[in-house]
Amino acid sequence: MSPGLPLTYPTHRHNLPLQRLKNQEQCNQLVLDLANDMARTLGYIEDVKQFARLTQLKQAIRDVTPLMENTSNFIVEFTYDGRGS
Repeated sequence: MSPGLPLTYPTHRHNLPLQRLKNQEQCNQLVLDLANDMARTLGYIEDVKQFARLTQLKQAIRDVTPLMENTSNFIVEFTYDGRGS
């Protein structure tokens, strides 16, 4: 054995895969929470849409709805693809 090389690997190296899994799980949960919040927001948008009378408000709703839907769909697809489902 070469002088100066440790006989065993440092303990923290064994914890790296576990820490990465924990970090990924936290990230996945944050993304799912975001998707749920956005889905709830889409419901609010639909509620407001029913009573919108101002032209500017109607246009704002038309503009934001596809963005919210596309972003929500992307988050859900990304999350489930990332989990191997």
